[in-house]
Amino acid sequence: MKFLTVEWGEEFKKLLMDTFSPANTPSKLTLTLCECYNKVPQCGGNTVWFMYTMKDGVMTGVERGEGRESAPAADYVSDCDYEPFIKTMTGELSTTKALMSGKIKLKGSLTKALKMLDTHNVITECKRLNGNTEW
Repeated sequence: MKFLTVEWGEEFKKLLMDTFSPANTPSKLTLTLCECYNKVPQCGGNTVWFMYTMKDGVMTGVERGEGRESAPAADYVSDCDYEPFIKTMTGELSTTKALMSGKIKLKGSLTKALKMLDTHNVITECKRLNGNTEW
């Protein structure tokens, strides 16, 4: 399934809701995170965003939307163009380098962001859909 398409988003949401269910949750975080992917070719060059809502480590909501102006406010907002993000997912670019060079921008408390790093890594791994994501 092509990354960030509506079809991909539905499968991703199911996987996240299972991974962060009350029985399985790998953390105890309460937060909102909005990830914005800009210039997405398979979506007409638009911005695609995902909003995650977690309470006590349980994923209580996952929303997908299009258009940067409609992206919801969140505790943390990440912003990245599509191509550099794909490079981080395929290992061509480290996430640290992408953040340090400004290719990925993060808004929110950096101290608290460090606490969510393990959770974010699990979310990122879910984006692979067990090897079924086409980049």
